[in-house]
Amino acid sequence: MLAGAAMAATIMAFPAAAQDIFTVTGVHVDERAETAAAAREQALEIGQRQAFEEVVARLTLPEDRAGLEMPETAVITNMVRDFGVSNEKTSSVRYIADMTVRFKDDELRRFLRFRDISFAELQSKPVMIVPVYRSNNYVSLWDDPNPWREVWSRNVATSGLVPIKAPIGDLTDISTITAEQAEGGSMERLAQLAKRYGADVAVVASADVTGPQGGESVNVSITRYDPNSGPQIFGVQENTLPGETLNETLVRAAKSVQDQLADGWKRANLINYSAGGNLMVFIPITGLGDWAGIEKKLIGLPVVRNSRVIAMSKREVQLSLDYVGSTNQLQTALNQQNLNLSRMGELWFIQPSGSDRLQGLSFGG
Repeated sequence: MLAGAAMAATIMAFPAAAQDIFTVTGVHVDERAETAAAAREQALEIGQRQAFEEVVARLTLPEDRAGLEMPETAVITNMVRDFGVSNEKTSSVRYIADMTVRFKDDELRRFLRFRDISFAELQSKPVMIVPVYRSNNYVSLWDDPNPWREVWSRNVATSGLVPIKAPIGDLTDISTITAEQAEGGSMERLAQLAKRYGADVAVVASADVTGPQGGESVNVSITRYDPNSGPQIFGVQENTLPGETLNETLVRAAKSVQDQLADGWKRANLINYSAGGNLMVFIPITGLGDWAGIEKKLIGLPVVRNSRVIAMSKREVQLSLDYVGSTNQLQTALNQQNLNLSRMGELWFIQPSGSDRLQGLSFGG
């Protein structure tokens, strides 16, 4: 008989909300051994290994990690910062739990770089999924049934490199956009829906289900609408496997969509540590509060290697910024923090996105 159990004090507890790209949640373990202690030890080891595989997949492209050999347990353990468990159940020979594992970012970077595996660690702003469902000439976005929308509401990737938001389908959503407007690419309405959920980019995912019950084919047409670039279109297809329900097929299709969105982002933001440079930038401010907020954002960017204040006044900060990768990658990274990197002649500036505080200010004096 399984029963709940308390963990040793060496296992850290931390809130589920405190996630980053180096944290893996929801790792389920279920192991048996000769004793409860042995089952627990085996489960925790397997859980950390599974978490390691997931975090590597999160940061790298499939073709780059294809030849990667799984390291020894001791190597993985050394890269684990701490971990927590929940939903524990034990018996005399069995241990069940859900694990959250946090990795040491510097150790994980070192592991990948030593093996010449390219990786990305810049997290994008959240994207908004607009799930349109088609089956037997039936089209639905907000109307029920829409099993495709239900799948997204339960299976969105809230962490990782591309966090995803799903609409709740209330009256505000219904009045904002229709299925026809979504598939027609109504940018104004899509932007309005995305903004409501704190996203900049809307992704219309139209799932077309065909075929007999138990043998369905799910074809998903995906269009990513980014206000800073043109629409990006791709598709995925999943077929219902023997013994599988349509809902399980839709879950796999949603995972494939998430993977493609993440891979597209990773390809554009792989960090080349052999490249980089230095920029002298000017940052307009209205007070120390402005600078403190911007400095905090800069420190947290993976592409920023170092920054040094050269001069500071009540109106501006002059900063020497060392970065890795390209200037475009630095610009993209700053955009994810609502900061804009721009150039005027030979001078570079960083300011909050949409700000016009450069006007009328004198820089470099």
